[in-house]
Amino acid sequence: MPLTIAQLLDTKKVLLCVGTGGVGKTTLSAALGMAAALRGRRVLVLTVDPARRLANALGLQAFDEHVQRIYLPSDPANGRAVTMDASMLDVKRTFDRVVGRYAKSEQSARRILEHPFYVQASTALAGSQEYMATERLYECATCGDWDLVVLDTPPAEHALDFLDAPRRLIDLFDSPAFRRVIAPTSRLKTGVFRSGSLVMRGLQRFTSVEMFSNLLEFFGQLAETFDGFVERARQVQALLTGPDAAFVLVSACDRMSTEQAVSLYAQLREQRMDPAAWLVNRVLAVDVALADDSVDLGQALGPQVAAMAAALGVDTSQARVLADSIAAVVRSLGHMAVADAAAVQRAQAAVGTALTVVAVPRRDEEPYNLKELSSIAQALAPAHAPAAAAGA
Repeated sequence: MPLTIAQLLDTKKVLLCVGTGGVGKTTLSAALGMAAALRGRRVLVLTVDPARRLANALGLQAFDEHVQRIYLPSDPANGRAVTMDASMLDVKRTFDRVVGRYAKSEQSARRILEHPFYVQASTALAGSQEYMATERLYECATCGDWDLVVLDTPPAEHALDFLDAPRRLIDLFDSPAFRRVIAPTSRLKTGVFRSGSLVMRGLQRFTSVEMFSNLLEFFGQLAETFDGFVERARQVQALLTGPDAAFVLVSACDRMSTEQAVSLYAQLREQRMDPAAWLVNRVLAVDVALADDSVDLGQALGPQVAAMAAALGVDTSQARVLADSIAAVVRSLGHMAVADAAAVQRAQAAVGTALTVVAVPRRDEEPYNLKELSSIAQALAPAHAPAAAAGA
């Protein structure tokens, strides 16, 4: 049997919410974190680019990398204070820490950090955000300050780019060919990189020799950190594929969103990662029987509408027209509920009994305070403090 949302919150050390953009992933990541905190766990919600509305809902002026403590509505059962921590990924600062950790000396680290190419590499290098998200996740999951870290995964062209970042980095930095090219900067004066060589003449069409020399010099300095990068990437992979981590798929109710979530599910399994739950967000909680076209709602509502109009002293001659308009709106809501229920059924059919599928009710708007967010958290997993949660 798949674990319920409550069981995942009680037993896992890392939960990663994955899904395409615009499906409410950040809000549900925060709600999952709050639900776990209300169940007695020490929780950090780590996000990448939270909406301003979510920051307001959490009572924060702004998100940044500094861990900020949020005081949640008190547990009515015992009046205990409940807190949750939140932080936003800062790619540059995380990259700085990684360089400082793996450089051979403070002087080496300073040379790298002060190199003109470093700022560009640490913020705009392809895959840097994805890799640093996994690096920051590992830092937080293994430092001992929290029982559970919930990661709102980075937006990317492909929703699993960040999961593949450690492998890509291993493939690049551990490549003998790459290391041979960048290691000895003296090769700029010899071999294929000597002045006037065919390679250098070709490169001059795109960049100056000086700029290329500086680039190779930078990578030559950075090379002393490669072994550390590769080792940490392997540790991250072990965490993401191990028993302490689980993935929560998030989708909306439209067919495209559902199909993309099915694809994510398959890719996670291919990479030996554990998709454990699927949250189908924004499901309209309306009785699907309202979509029954065989019932004349206008006729059924007519007398009530006429009685209301008479009680208000309003002309009752148009009561049936108004009743028909109300019936059309109600029936439209019923059809929307049928479509949303079908989306939940498609999700369940796609995964069978392999993981928990949860319908998250649609809200008129995104939560704007802790009370609103708490209602979502309680719907996902009721609050209590199980004995297993302490120090899990």
